[in-house]
Amino acid sequence: RTLHLDTPAFADGDGCLHFQKEWIPEGIFDICFANPNPSITSTAADFLSGSKIMSVDLLGLQYITSVGDSFLQNCRFLGAVDLSSLQRVTSIGVRFLEGCKVLETVDLCPFQKIICISDNFLCECSS
Repeated sequence: RTLHLDTPAFADGDGCLHFQKEWIPEGIFDICFANPNPSITSTAADFLSGSKIMSVDLLGLQYITSVGDSFLQNCRFLGAVDLSSLQRVTSIGVRFLEGCKVLETVDLCPFQKIICISDNFLCECSS
């Protein structure tokens, strides 16, 4: 089962996107963020941190330029992690994908504009 989310519904007035694992209903396997909005430019700390899902579609995050601390930290994914929607990101907070368990691949090709990477980038990940 897929949870389709209207991305702007989870943003605050400052353009920061918030979403925590506790907001995922029981039995959800995939999450899809839709309806990208140019006014949403960052993710809050602990974005989906600790989630146990098959996949996440980040299409709705295509205007994000700054990824907060603990982005997808300690997540478990049965499929590949597609970060292609994050092409505008220039700054990544601490613990980015730290401790993630990914069964397939994590494609970092979109991160060609990175200016700042904080501590523990992909630390203790396994596939």
